[in-house]
Amino acid sequence: MDSLRKRARILMWLVTLPFVLLALLGIGQLVFLFNGEAARWIYLAAFVPMYIYIWAMWMVRQALKRIADGAMFDEVVPRLLSRVGLALFVGALFNVFAGPTAGVLFGIRLPLNFDGAAITLGVVGATLVLVAQLLQGAASMREELDSFF
Repeated sequence: MDSLRKRARILMWLVTLPFVLLALLGIGQLVFLFNGEAARWIYLAAFVPMYIYIWAMWMVRQALKRIADGAMFDEVVPRLLSRVGLALFVGALFNVFAGPTAGVLFGIRLPLNFDGAAITLGVVGATLVLVAQLLQGAASMREELDSFF
């Protein structure tokens, strides 16, 4: 168990580095949007998935911190999978649909882009939400069985 906690702490700090870099990039993009003309707001639809993915990275970091602090598997993993899965699914929806739709609404012709990676992230995200629900159900069943003994 101590080995797991040590690895979780190391991984938590390794996740922190790309999180901070992406957060700084996101802040830079927001500054670019706020200091520009109104036409730049169309690009916000393209940036939204990154902010959602940054939130998912923060959730992973928080889960690793809880594991490093001694939290048990069934306290951390179902919530983590649910939140990260939801973030991946919503981010993929924005990536595939919101950007092109915003372009059409504002009269900007965007190239047709079939983003297989975003669709894959959406499918994986939806699957993680389902797996998280299964793990939550299994944990509650285990608690019920443990109460008999």
